[in-house]
Amino acid sequence: MNSYLIQLELRSALGTPLAADTLWGHIAWGIRYRLGEGALTQWLDRYDAGQPPLVLGDPLPAGFFPRPLLPPARRTEPPSIDAVDRVKRLDKRAWISHAGWASVCGEVGPARLVEAVAAAAPPEPTEGLLTHASINRLTGGTQQAGAGALFTTRQEYYAQPVTFDVWALSPDSRQTVQQWFEDALVGGYGRDAASGLGAMVVLCVQSKSLPAVPHANAGVCLGPVTPARNDPVCGFFSFGFRCGRVGGDFAIGALPDGSSQRQKRPVRCLLRGSVFVQSPPPLFVGRLVHGVHQCPAIRHYAMAPLLPCRLDEPTLADPLLRTPPTVAQEATS
Repeated sequence: MNSYLIQLELRSALGTPLAADTLWGHIAWGIRYRLGEGALTQWLDRYDAGQPPLVLGDPLPAGFFPRPLLPPARRTEPPSIDAVDRVKRLDKRAWISHAGWASVCGEVGPARLVEAVAAAAPPEPTEGLLTHASINRLTGGTQQAGAGALFTTRQEYYAQPVTFDVWALSPDSRQTVQQWFEDALVGGYGRDAASGLGAMVVLCVQSKSLPAVPHANAGVCLGPVTPARNDPVCGFFSFGFRCGRVGGDFAIGALPDGSSQRQKRPVRCLLRGSVFVQSPPPLFVGRLVHGVHQCPAIRHYAMAPLLPCRLDEPTLADPLLRTPPTVAQEATS
């Protein structure tokens, strides 16, 4: 597998948070629009054959990796109030800079991790609420029967254009991967792209590998995943759900089965930053999840590359190091 770093620049507000599964859906529809239904089917069949054409993580703030989800450092004596306040403040930081990661990746532990994330933080978006008046199609006005006339939607925006890193694995060429991303984002990203939200451009696609770590014994997820049958089952995990919608033509027209159901079924997953313990760690974990919609052709992307690291001995001996039984059972069913 070739390793790539794709840099994207956001030039507008976002209606949909940046996430690997949403971006992957845009890429799939881009292939469908450029090359046709047959090419997309062949592309998806490569996943079912165990030879994924593209494994990508979440778009990350440029120059940062996700903070590993490790248990807190154990103390032998009560900390001071100032120390508690500092740790609580730093625990909210979800990112670690490339320089900070380089300083700890060979011996990762909770205490050293706190000091590394304290060194730098990426720009944070501002969240705003936009008020709308929904139109009653029967009356032509905004008054709704039995309800108010107004509703709000959330948007995220930055004071100036910002850059995001997407780490990806693919057996295909750099030119092919760049074409996939450019086709995916030509019409914008996420909700209300036709109104100007989610305007993103591909700055560059580089052949670049994730930082190597000698004697790595673990890997950090660069996006949410649903483990596959042969994935590692031991580590430090945080659980969540992804509740997606169909996109492309399916978002506005009838689906292949004739239905108009836009929502996918919720998918349980391990969140970005979860740590899989295995020596050496695999290049990626996860799978395409079938059965997420009444239309069997629809899938959900739940894969991500792993950022290799080496956990220190106290962390490996932590009693919280465990197997997530529910997800493991789902992966083998």
